[in-house]
Amino acid sequence: MVAVKLRILLFGRVSDALGPQLEAMIPEEGCTLGQLRRLISEQTDSDVLLQKGVRASLDKQVADDDAVVRPGAEVAFFSLFSGG
Repeated sequence: MVAVKLRILLFGRVSDALGPQLEAMIPEEGCTLGQLRRLISEQTDSDVLLQKGVRASLDKQVADDDAVVRPGAEVAFFSLFSGG
């Protein structure tokens, strides 16, 4: 299996826990957002990405966990924001 580096942006409480960005190695053929969440959780020993209310975007569009992440994609994880 060939793996490629993917840069991931983090916002809100996800950023508070893991920093503003991180890198993960994904298979060359890609993986789902759900698989990426689990991979990052294992690598960082943090369950913040698995918590309810943490959303993901793929190429600047909110996406579900079954969306496929390909090398070169823009991925961001963020907590739901509140305020007014």
